[in-house]
Amino acid sequence: MRRHLQETDSLRVLDFGLTSPANINYLTSLGHSVYMANIVQDATRPEWLKPAEDGAPATTDLDANFDVERFIAANLDFSGRDFDVILLWDTANYLPSSMVPALFARLREVLRPEGRLLAFFHGKLTGPETAFSRYQLSDSDDLVVLDGGEFPVRQVYQTRQVERFLEGFSNVRFFLGKDNVREVIAVR
Repeated sequence: MRRHLQETDSLRVLDFGLTSPANINYLTSLGHSVYMANIVQDATRPEWLKPAEDGAPATTDLDANFDVERFIAANLDFSGRDFDVILLWDTANYLPSSMVPALFARLREVLRPEGRLLAFFHGKLTGPETAFSRYQLSDSDDLVVLDGGEFPVRQVYQTRQVERFLEGFSNVRFFLGKDNVREVIAVR
């Protein structure tokens, strides 16, 4: 992905996660435009819980009662923008599980033909390698990984589940990274 960013001019990049001045500077220095989206923090807010029906007690379980359609309308409306590159990082692991298939469907809609998506998936629910992080691009092959806050991994997705999320992409490649993290690059 880094090579693609360096060898291609004037890309429109959607970068998920905490705002990163380092990523903004890196990407704009390559001549790309950058749009940031931080949906993990937003998804934890109780305002996205569906109201209880028929007088039943309201549940606070985000995974079971998350209002996916309302969240997407409010947080994944890019005002008509489409993108050449989406850097999703490990965002999917920290979202309510009901949200993840809809997230990938929405990203497929806003990714231009031949556009590329990069996503990481944790293989464990707990452990130091599952801490929510901010990934920063650099000129080297290494990513700079910084603490991003206290958000737990909500779901671990198996390869087959990830393949289903990426249906409709023309090319999907999986790479096993260190610390039990899978890297996926998908081309629309």
